[in-house]
Order: sequence, then structure tokens, then C-alpha cells
Amino acid sequence: MKSKVNGFLNGNAVLEKGMVIAPIVICCTTLHNALLVSVAFALITFVTVCICQFYSKNLNYAMRIVCYALTGAAMTIPVLSLCRALQPDYYDTAGDMTAIYLPLLSVNSFIVLYAESYFYQLPRKIMPISLFFHILGFCGVACLVGIIREILSFGTILGNAVDMPLLMRGFSAPWGGFILLGILCALHRVIFSKKG
Repeated sequence: MKSKVNGFLNGNAVLEKGMVIAPIVICCTTLHNALLVSVAFALITFVTVCICQFYSKNLNYAMRIVCYALTGAAMTIPVLSLCRALQPDYYDTAGDMTAIYLPLLSVNSFIVLYAESYFYQLPRKIMPISLFFHILGFCGVACLVGIIREILSFGTILGNAVDMPLLMRGFSAPWGGFILLGILCALHRVIFSKKG
């Protein structure tokens, strides 16, 4: 069971391997944004990786990666349509996040890199479970970053004011996301290097 859940904390793809950090750094400025990114990432990645495992291994590596990316792109359309139907007002005002960064999730590292080198090396019964926990690890980091940045930058959580004596609005900028993510990566390394 330990190997199945490895991607959640100890083998977290964001904190340990530095994968898929752009959506977190750019988009996860609030918890609401982080939830939006998490839902889109989870649906696109899980379905795409599960479908792509059935593609023929007779295709050369480059063609398989192209097929993975095309499948991810095809999944992006219904996922973003579903999210837009659930939160129409928010998607209309989210701007660059929905126009640029969410569609880029169709070619995230889980799909075009980690699927081939890790997930497809696992037995087919274990692969979806391991994938689920890796995705959960990404979503956990995205939401944690969103919460911290929203509190520090805006003094709110999901738009509700919290008692914050000093706001540091710079944390809503991408460089603030990089700094925060770097601190979280360092903490992760300290915690799990001691356990290892």
C-alpha cells in the first residue's frame, strides 16, 4: 500500500520532483483558483493517463507522446466546458487562467513524461490507485499554496475576511508563488529526508 500512496506526500510530484509547478505559481493565488485548477488537473490527467495506457507499444516513443498530448487536448474541451457550466461567472472573469493556463494542463508532466516513465511501468491494477494519489498530492499542494497566498495577499479565505494585520500583496504575483513553493519544497525535503 505504501508504494500506491507514495505520490501523495513522500513522493509528491510538485514538492519533491518539481513537476507541474507553472499552474500553481501562476494560477493558485486564492483557494478558489486552486480548487479550479485542481478539478481541471485531476479530471484531465486521470482520464488521459488511463486511456493512453491502452495505446500500442509498437508506436515509437515520439508518436506515443504526441498521442498522449492529443488525448489530453481532447479531454480539455469537455472538462473546461463542465467547469464553465458549474461556475459560469467565475470562468468569464478568470481571464488568462482559463484562456492560457488551464488548457496547458493537457500537456502536463504527468501525461507527457511521468506516464511513460512511471505509471505505465506499474501493474494495471495498481496504476490507477498510484495515479490517484499523485493527483491528490498535486491538488493538496495547489490548495495549500492557494490558501496561504490568499491570506497573505488579500486577508481572506474564499472571499471571507480573516484578521490579518499586514497584507503582503506581492504573494499574489508569480514571484510570490515561486518563493512560497520554494519554502514548501525545502520544508518537504527536511521532513522527509529525516524520515528516510
